[in-house]
Formats: sequence, structure tokens, C-alpha cells
Amino acid sequence: MALTCWPPRSPDLTPCDYDLKQRNTVAAATVDVDTLSSLWEELDYRIDICRVTKGSHIEHL
Repeated sequence: MALTCWPPRSPDLTPCDYDLKQRNTVAAATVDVDTLSSLWEELDYRIDICRVTKGSHIEHL
């Protein structure tokens, strides 16, 4: 599935969409390297659990 790039002034986007994009950009810029590293380790752990259990339900996650 290909991603579609929307033109900057697309009629499908409202002013709220533009505001949300700006706020997300600002919020993403505030994430530090330690947070990203921690997130990556947790994601790696959860993917390993999914592999071991072959995708079955995991109560404690």
C-alpha cells in the first residue's frame, strides 16, 4: 500500500488538521534520546513475546 502525500492546501484538510500537525511536530521535537531508547527496548521486548507465543493473547501485557 503506497502512502499518499497530501498537498499543503488540500481541501480535505481543515484548519484543525493543520493545528494538530503543528502541535504534533512541536511535541515530537521535545522527546529526548533516553525516552526513544526506552520505547525501543520495550517494543523489542513485546515483539519477542509475540514471537514466542506465536501471537496468542498475553494477559499481563
